[in-house]
Amino acid sequence: MLNRARNRRALTCRALAVTTLIVAAATFTAAAFHPEQGKPDTLVGTIYDGSGAVLPGVAVTLTGTQDARSQATTDAAGRFQLPATAGGKYVLEASVPGFNAFRQEFELTSAADWDRAITLQVGKVQETIHVRAKREPATQATPGAPPPVPVRVGGNIKTPMKLVNVNPVYPASMRAAGRAGTVPLDALIGTDGSVAFVRVLSSNVHPDLAAAAVDAVRQWKFSPTLLNGKPVEVLMGVTITFDLE
Repeated sequence: MLNRARNRRALTCRALAVTTLIVAAATFTAAAFHPEQGKPDTLVGTIYDGSGAVLPGVAVTLTGTQDARSQATTDAAGRFQLPATAGGKYVLEASVPGFNAFRQEFELTSAADWDRAITLQVGKVQETIHVRAKREPATQATPGAPPPVPVRVGGNIKTPMKLVNVNPVYPASMRAAGRAGTVPLDALIGTDGSVAFVRVLSSNVHPDLAAAAVDAVRQWKFSPTLLNGKPVEVLMGVTITFDLE
């Protein structure tokens, strides 16, 4: 401070601009060495069944770029952990006897993507029956047989109309967790217009969202579907989207 030879004049505009650029470049360079800072280094998740109960003992496989694979098994709480240190595209697979196999392609971008919720649907039961019998000898037409009966042509259908509508309620647990999602459903409308059953079609749905969608659709009422004047059952596809503002 006592050195009178030191230049203590204020920086010129040009010198100030150069100094600012040097500091910004140094900051950008330091940030480039830590592109994944703040992102988790482990992919975690919970696997549920269609009732919302957790599923232990599920084999989970994560495949990343260059076919790098890691495997894990869900614990007693239905949780799994897989190493996924870098963002990018992955394929997640899960399987357990008695349930449909799960396969999902996704990309890890934001920190929330490292926590997955998976619902496995009950597998389809398949039964094959082979009936064998002796062939009957061919018979010739009997003279004087009555003429063929005319075939009744159908196709006259009256589509159902919704008489009672119940909107789904967004679960408070999902709003608090910031979770959104789309629930695809199949619903069977009975001959009396009531919804006989509802089935969730996707495994990539949180069970709380699925339960809210199913509960609403089960309360819907329709006018009967008429085929050639007779009530029939009809399968209806439903898509319910839960979105946060």
